[in-house]
Amino acid sequence: MTTNDGTVRKRGPERPVGLRTPEQPSMLPDWMRDPPPPRRTLGTRVGDRLAALPGARWLRDRWWAWQRRQRLYQRFPVTAKIVMMVVAWTLALVLVLAAYGIFSLI
Repeated sequence: MTTNDGTVRKRGPERPVGLRTPEQPSMLPDWMRDPPPPRRTLGTRVGDRLAALPGARWLRDRWWAWQRRQRLYQRFPVTAKIVMMVVAWTLALVLVLAAYGIFSLI
């Protein structure tokens, strides 16, 4: 270790490098130093039973692959925006014409 004045100090073998020495007691309570094992809730028990069914692994892998797929609007963002703009304009026109048709009957 180098100090501000440029001298080099070395740590002796009697003091190992660590966050705290064994002589210093921990300030944490016992339940934080040695926590109990996590409880097995109803959800984890049901999940474990469902995962043990035949074909569950394949189904889970297929579901994850489907979730990670790239959507069409992500592959073609500009085309998707243009198509959605046309669809939105058409839907707005249909709603306005429907409202005009309904109010013209009154």
